[in-house]
Amino acid sequence: MTRSATNRPTVDALSRYLPWFRVVFGTIGLLFPRTLGRWYGLSTNGDSADVALRYACIRALGLGVGQLTASGTTRREWDRIALLIDVLDTLMLLEAALRGRIPKRSALVMLSGTVSGATVGLLARQDDAPVRTTD
Repeated sequence: MTRSATNRPTVDALSRYLPWFRVVFGTIGLLFPRTLGRWYGLSTNGDSADVALRYACIRALGLGVGQLTASGTTRREWDRIALLIDVLDTLMLLEAALRGRIPKRSALVMLSGTVSGATVGLLARQDDAPVRTTD
C-alpha cells in the first residue's frame, strides 16, 4: 500500500522522465560546456567553469544511465543516490549564492533543476514507504 494513490501517476511520470533529463543535460554539458554555461549565465571564458560543468554533467549522465538501466530494488537505490546528490547540490548552490560566489540569476536557474530533482525524489521516496497503521 502506498501513501497516496492520487499523486502516483504524476510522481511515476516525473520519476521516469527525470533520468532522461539527466542524460540529455549531461550530454549537452559534456559536449558543449560553454553553451550550457551561457544558459546558466556563467562566465564563458572557459577554464574552470568548463571543467566544473563537465564534472557535473558527467555525474548527471552517469546517474541518468544508472537510473534508466536499473530495475526493482537496484532502481530504488539509484533513485536514493540521485536524491542525495540533488539535495547536496541544492545546499551547495544556496551557500554559493548567499556568499556571492555565483550570480543570483545563475543560482536561480541551477536551483530550478536541483530543487525539481530533489522534490521528485522525495515524492517518489514517500510513495515507496509503507503506510503505518495504528490498530
